[in-house]
Amino acid sequence: MNLSELHNGESGYVERIEGTLAFRTHLEEMGFVVGQKVTRIYNSPIGTPVVYAVMGERVALRDEEARRVNIANEPISTEELIHSPNSTKTGKDSSGMTGSEIEEDHHHISADVSCHDAQEAEGDGTHVCTNCHEAVLEGCGGCPNCSKPNVVKPANPDDITIALVGNPNCGKTAFFNAASGGHERTGNYAGVTVTSVVGEMDLDGHHLRIIDLPGTYSLKAYSPEEAYVAQELSKGKVDVIVNVLNVNNLERNLMLTLQLKEFGLPVVGALNMYDEFRSSGSTLQMETLAERLGMIFIPTVASSGEGVKETIRQALDAALSNKAATEEHRENRREILQAIRNKERSNAQANAKVRGLLEGIYELKEGKQKKRTLFLDRLLVSNPVSYIFFLLIMWIIFQLTFFVGQYPMDWIEAGVDWLKDTINGVLPEGWLNSLLTEGIIGGVGAVIVFLPNILILYLLISLLEDSGYLARAATLADPLLKKAGLHGKSFIPMLMGFGCNVPAVMATRTIESRKSRLVTMLVIPFMPCNARIPVFLIFAGAFFPKSAGTVMFLLYMGGIVVAFLSAILINRLLHKQGDSHFVMEIPPYRRPMAKSVLSHTWERGREYLYKMGHVILVASVIIWVLQYFPRGEAGETEQQQQEQSYLSTIGKAVQPVFAPLGYNWQMTTSVLTGISAKELMVSTLGVIYGVDADEVDRDMEAGNSEEAGQTSLATRIKAEGTTPAQALSFLIFALLYIPCIATIAALKNESGNWKYALWGTCYTFAVAYIVALLAYWIMA
Repeated sequence: MNLSELHNGESGYVERIEGTLAFRTHLEEMGFVVGQKVTRIYNSPIGTPVVYAVMGERVALRDEEARRVNIANEPISTEELIHSPNSTKTGKDSSGMTGSEIEEDHHHISADVSCHDAQEAEGDGTHVCTNCHEAVLEGCGGCPNCSKPNVVKPANPDDITIALVGNPNCGKTAFFNAASGGHERTGNYAGVTVTSVVGEMDLDGHHLRIIDLPGTYSLKAYSPEEAYVAQELSKGKVDVIVNVLNVNNLERNLMLTLQLKEFGLPVVGALNMYDEFRSSGSTLQMETLAERLGMIFIPTVASSGEGVKETIRQALDAALSNKAATEEHRENRREILQAIRNKERSNAQANAKVRGLLEGIYELKEGKQKKRTLFLDRLLVSNPVSYIFFLLIMWIIFQLTFFVGQYPMDWIEAGVDWLKDTINGVLPEGWLNSLLTEGIIGGVGAVIVFLPNILILYLLISLLEDSGYLARAATLADPLLKKAGLHGKSFIPMLMGFGCNVPAVMATRTIESRKSRLVTMLVIPFMPCNARIPVFLIFAGAFFPKSAGTVMFLLYMGGIVVAFLSAILINRLLHKQGDSHFVMEIPPYRRPMAKSVLSHTWERGREYLYKMGHVILVASVIIWVLQYFPRGEAGETEQQQQEQSYLSTIGKAVQPVFAPLGYNWQMTTSVLTGISAKELMVSTLGVIYGVDADEVDRDMEAGNSEEAGQTSLATRIKAEGTTPAQALSFLIFALLYIPCIATIAALKNESGNWKYALWGTCYTFAVAYIVALLAYWIMA
């Protein structure tokens, strides 16, 4: 019998998990250990995913994942646990590998987060590093022989470094904000979306550095987060660990504590969310638990700051009193980490040890929060009406991000224009004036203008994530998206793509699976963003006046279809990146903390400005040089200057490539400038065709396709002999090729590799070319 055969309210006991080693280990870390009781709570309206209660938490699984979990109707005896296939180191496991083979295979897991090219090898999800031919696990961080140490180093050797470690959703970030006062700086290190945040404070005459490491269930390096945490603890200068635990689920949280205790570092436990624990009537004999584990525990409520300062003070005392022992173990930490990984594949024995530690001293009762969560889930997740609430919430996010955000965008744009006018009033016309106003200020303005969208988007996503609804939204969206190989959490970034692709790509960091994250960010450029609308309005209105609305609708639907088809194709190409499973913890509903949400929002906005700004600035200056030089004789019009510029020369040289699509050199040049920003496609055509700049602005602000079709630019384009077939081909190309340089920069930053940014750029160009070519041939 497997888990998928249970009905709502029925329970079973985990007997065996099938699948790759990485998949089995991940499920075990989520609580599906052999012998553990699992209860089916509810399913999504479509039937899958299904939410199960296990080890005090709720976890959503697709049916295909649930079928891999074999269960028994009765509790499993201790004798059966010892000889369970998932918990022994001898004999064959579900993949056909012997225990010794698995142990040898796991010996080569890396703690580094960088991903190296690997060739698939036989075995249980293993690959072979192409650099040194060592075996690495599917989905792990890379190869230990090739990885470069990546350490968070203190600025001063006398600083005391405290590492915050804990499971996801344990309130660790809230604890960090309470401890550091929110004065943090982000440190982005090797890996994809794996970040640590560093805060500094002074306490009792000592300078402390507090590192908020990513949430992790274990140190076995089966995910980028696990690999990064393990790396920092084994290579970095960490003096003491503060293990943040959700006191409402110690059975699972303490399994990580057992691994941390083996490092030889002093560990202080923060029993977080203690207010919920007290209000539910639950009890814990804290002194007995501290005695059994040999470490100090402090009850904390991170949201209010209760117990946080005391925990940091205890951590400081532990670091100072154990300094000699810490230094002694510092050189051996990599060996200790390797020993932790070489232990049994299953967490059953660790779970049994945790149960023994909690026996007789820990009584957990169901509080109001769980009852409230169950009630809300019946309304928002397991009911057919749930999709109405889901669409309503997504609509509100879309409206707030792009329509409310339009007002501050207009203010910023007005500020940029004022600065340009000021410079124009001070400097005479010439190359310096043009460089400052069009190259530098124009480039920086292209970044800053999207900042309101970024801030509003991340504010809303933070609210959804902290409240617990984001996981539920992913559960509702997953049945549709999985048909294209996408993750349920891909829905929100793809929806955001209709407004602006840049914040949409950045929003993919909420997706835990690296493969799903890559696929999502690579297909987002096909979602038609706002910047393409002027092109759609002018060309659809000019060449298809009677059916312009239908043409625009079909363009939008076409972008969605191409995105889904591309997701299927890219999934096949990225099969070596690992399986994309839907295994998601469903946290209880909680009230978001204003300080945490605002801090997270600002950090993402600051990161956007820093990462995107310099890339776009350089690109904008390069495009300005190509558009401005060489200069002709004095008295030449802007149109004449544009026609002899390097950019127009390139456009004329490249035009034969676009000739099969029916494009003249003017349209080709517009495509090239559109790489910088889609808004430039219309303005470039206006300059080339000699339309006054003010008239171009009015063209771009046309209220509908009928008005746009009657503008000066539309009239000139038709007068040049452009046919409806050419116009349709141009519309499709503008729809499908890479939106702008900012999107390319976002792809690079979020994927962690220029390879994916360049591949995505080339892929969108190829798709745009092929589809536009077919449309031109059919229409012509």
